[in-house]
Amino acid sequence: MLKMDSSEMDGLKMDCLKIDCLKIDCLKIERAMKTILSSILCVCALLPAASFAEIYKCKVNGKLVFTDQPCEGGKVTLGETNSMAAEEQPFEYEPLQKAYNSSQWYYGHAGYKRALRVQKKYNAPIFLYFQADWCSYCRELEKGLINTSQGAKVLRNVVKVKITPEDNKRDDDFFRRLGGTGYPTVLLQKDSISSPQTLQMFSNKKLMTANTLSQVVDALIVSK
Repeated sequence: MLKMDSSEMDGLKMDCLKIDCLKIDCLKIERAMKTILSSILCVCALLPAASFAEIYKCKVNGKLVFTDQPCEGGKVTLGETNSMAAEEQPFEYEPLQKAYNSSQWYYGHAGYKRALRVQKKYNAPIFLYFQADWCSYCRELEKGLINTSQGAKVLRNVVKVKITPEDNKRDDDFFRRLGGTGYPTVLLQKDSISSPQTLQMFSNKKLMTANTLSQVVDALIVSK
């Protein structure tokens, strides 16, 4: 019968402990590899969804942009976007803004300041109307055009500001700074950096029609 002394027995025990530790380390490594593999599979599963995002090629304010908002330009894939010529690539991502369409009026010089912010957001012309309560032509303008269904429809596409210069000095100073001398005075401002242009509402004492006003407003919008 084979006999071992105490030193040999201790050595054998140490070898067994090493084997057990090695088994534990292998199990840890196996679990770690499974975790890494699962993470890789999750990432790969997400990639196809991003590759097929709906992108639209649109023209906004005369500038070519690519956006996730539908437009008349039609849909393109990300692959098509990446293969386009450098000159067709967008300068920046720009979400589409809807055309301005509102019946709201702003009042006084303070209202004009708010109108400028709205104009910048929607790129819509500003319609500046200066009037006085005693002015008979102002009442005719409002009754015969501004407050009619046809006139109101045309004016929905412009940011409207009504100012009564005689109400306070600030409004009066603003009116005179724009060259105003009498009532009614109507100005159209193409954008926030352009000077307002006078719109002649009466010709030989005859009021402008809603159709003519529509043509003027449309021409101003198209010229942007």
